[in-house]
Amino acid sequence: MKMEKAQEWIKEALEKMDSVMGEPVFDEWLIAEKTAAGWTILKYEGLRKEECLQEFHSDITALHDTLDPATALAGDFAFSHEGFGSGFDAHICMGNSCFVLFNNTKKNTDEITKSPKWMQAQIHFATLAEHFIQ
Repeated sequence: MKMEKAQEWIKEALEKMDSVMGEPVFDEWLIAEKTAAGWTILKYEGLRKEECLQEFHSDITALHDTLDPATALAGDFAFSHEGFGSGFDAHICMGNSCFVLFNNTKKNTDEITKSPKWMQAQIHFATLAEHFIQ
């Protein structure tokens, strides 16, 4: 998969989710690859790039158990209800040890999913996950 295409899918899904919800669902996202040497951030979109790069390992704590390339398949996703503030709220496995991680720095997953609009918005998240299944 080309990284440019993946970024296009991500941006499109987020725009659709934001449109349904009437506000940003995730105000930052990144693509990261996990290798034997550790994590590499391949792409970051958001307002706190330097902070995110420095705090990445603590920001993924709530999702740590599901960010395992040995067990995650392309299209697998997870949400955490413990990702407060800078802690990431969700991820999708892109395949080949790459994950796209999502965060809302102002709301947690509980607040987002309590909205009656969430049921419609999550369709776009699921569609994004399906793009990565090859």
